[in-house]
Amino acid sequence: MNLSAQEYLAKLLAKENLSVQHGNYSTASFDVENRVLRLPLWKDKGKDVYDLLVGHEVGHALYTPADGWHDSEKKIGKIPRAYLNIVEDIRIERKIMETYPGIVRRFKAGYKVLFDGDLFGTNERDINKAGLMDRLNVSSKGRGYVPVEFSHEESPLVKEAMEVETWDDVVNVCKKLYDFIEDQKDQEEEKDEMDMDMPPISDEGESPEESGETPISGDEESDDASDGEGDSDGEDESKEDVQASDSKEEEADDAHETWTESTQREREEDLLEKTEATQYQRAGQPQYSSGVSKENLKKITYSYAEAKELRDEWLARNKEDARGWSAYNHEPCMEDWSETKQTYKQQANLMAKDFERKKAAFEYSRATTAKSGKLDPLKLHAYKTSEDIFLTTTQLAQAKSHGIMMFLDLSGSMNEIIEDVTAQAITIAMFCRQVNIPFEAYSFTTVSYWRSDAKEHGMRESEMNDSELSSDGVKVVEMFSSKMNKKTFDEAAYISFAVAKAHSYTSKLPYHISGHYLHQIDAMGSTPLIQTAILAAKLTKAFTSKHAIQNTNIMFLTDGYPDGLNICSDSKADVITSRETVVNFEGKMVRGQGGRQIYKNVLLRLKEITGATIMGFHLAYDASTFGQGYHDVEESKAFPDVIKAWRKLGFSAWKNQKGYDDYFIIKINRSARFDSDVFAPKKADTINDLKREFKKFAKTKKGNKQLVGRITDAVAA
Repeated sequence: MNLSAQEYLAKLLAKENLSVQHGNYSTASFDVENRVLRLPLWKDKGKDVYDLLVGHEVGHALYTPADGWHDSEKKIGKIPRAYLNIVEDIRIERKIMETYPGIVRRFKAGYKVLFDGDLFGTNERDINKAGLMDRLNVSSKGRGYVPVEFSHEESPLVKEAMEVETWDDVVNVCKKLYDFIEDQKDQEEEKDEMDMDMPPISDEGESPEESGETPISGDEESDDASDGEGDSDGEDESKEDVQASDSKEEEADDAHETWTESTQREREEDLLEKTEATQYQRAGQPQYSSGVSKENLKKITYSYAEAKELRDEWLARNKEDARGWSAYNHEPCMEDWSETKQTYKQQANLMAKDFERKKAAFEYSRATTAKSGKLDPLKLHAYKTSEDIFLTTTQLAQAKSHGIMMFLDLSGSMNEIIEDVTAQAITIAMFCRQVNIPFEAYSFTTVSYWRSDAKEHGMRESEMNDSELSSDGVKVVEMFSSKMNKKTFDEAAYISFAVAKAHSYTSKLPYHISGHYLHQIDAMGSTPLIQTAILAAKLTKAFTSKHAIQNTNIMFLTDGYPDGLNICSDSKADVITSRETVVNFEGKMVRGQGGRQIYKNVLLRLKEITGATIMGFHLAYDASTFGQGYHDVEESKAFPDVIKAWRKLGFSAWKNQKGYDDYFIIKINRSARFDSDVFAPKKADTINDLKREFKKFAKTKKGNKQLVGRITDAVAA
């Protein structure tokens, strides 16, 4: 069996680039919402059967409405879902055969194989003694291969079910079928009750009343009976009545059972090809992921208030470490913050001035001049030689309103530069507050799994569905935002400052505090860029709507690659795939070969959804970390020339690379903390000493200034 050919067939029939997956599924199915066709790896049943499966599921792809299918339970109420399955199968199979007449033979031949194999249990039971829905199911699928009988009362309904045209027709026919079966059941129950109420017939054919005999009442029973005997008899009768009632209820349920459907599901399990060879049949088969559910997107997102509550609870239980320090209330750290934040404010002021200058330049460069219609008295003397005698007005270009969404990598590899990057984030936030640009800043990483107390300390646990992209342990935590008042913002900025100090391996004591003394909400983990980008769509849409922003800039500050993809799967659907993956991102399939390609295409989809400018800042401090960011960049220059320019300028910049509209590799200096813009030379004995010291000072600030400079460029336009 050429499974690739079956995949191409499905796409051609559906006239759509469906995601087709072969795996150890018990049955064929089509996900009408996510547009994924799943085909089972059955023991070889021949091409006819696989063509039947493909044609059937493509019928769902073409004709079954996603909204209708998912809302069907609300619409049909107590009517069993099996009714809907059977009648909808009739509709889509008839329509697919009308569209592609050549497939009719395949359907007949395929169902013949399945009936001969007793997939529906019809070889063991007389189908004509079954309920209406079972007979309808077999009749529609067998197409005369299995003789099925219907009564005169049933025939009109069967004809209507076989001719349904629309989804609404399906729902309406299911209701009619249910009501008909209910009426039949009620009639049978009434008949049974009438039979039970009929008096027993004597041997002479007379009832006791007719023979003149009078039955003995309870009051006229013999005195030999004990006092409690009558009550006991009453209890037995009551039990019999209850049992009879339960039996009737079971019969009522049985009336709506569809044993052909349940038998089919059970026996499909036996058709699975579970040999070791199947593990290698689908090399090159893309792996499908439904993305991250709305429920789990909520679980991985922590507001500042939620994070603070977790920190406060943790601090109450763990006030200090063995050295007398804690990450959140470390006095030397607080003292340093009170001094350092002034430096951040100074830098923010410089950014604000630079921003206003760039903004004014933008406005004047695009200014327009128009005549007002009013005479200029100073030009009237020249009315004979000049037509320009009217007053003019200059209309400055109006800059669009901007907003910034910032996502800061808090993975373990960031410990070398986390202080500097956090300082940049705080400075950018201060700048935005000063010039009234709405913003939100988040850190992203995963829970450190070696910490067993994550769940105990209030971290939410994701519950993944089959095919969902794993978000287990992912956390996206609000650092600060423009909606905070001054007091809350200062508090939030300090927390970010303290966490960065605690994580930094390059910090001098007493700043470095082991991660053991931080709550899991601030622990460093891995780099879930893909999940964060998917979440960014949800956060950005809410942010843009709230602030009525015209241009949103989404910024990712990271030093590495996205985590590898981990897609959840149940035990019955272990799909054998290559590295190619298909991820559903808000209704559109995003494909990629490996995590980096998926991330690129997720960013492109993020831009489609939000209309935002996507900016990437890869943070590097040496040739190796530069190379990580440079990977996959389309560049005409030789690598030595590129890295030489990067070292000299402090940054490299590209357009439309790796899924970003603007992509930068920013040089961050590990050896120089971003703690002061004041020139304070260590050695100043001679003028040459001063020159050398100033050159070093300027060099250490170059990368930091390039980062904030790129941001002011973006929001000034």
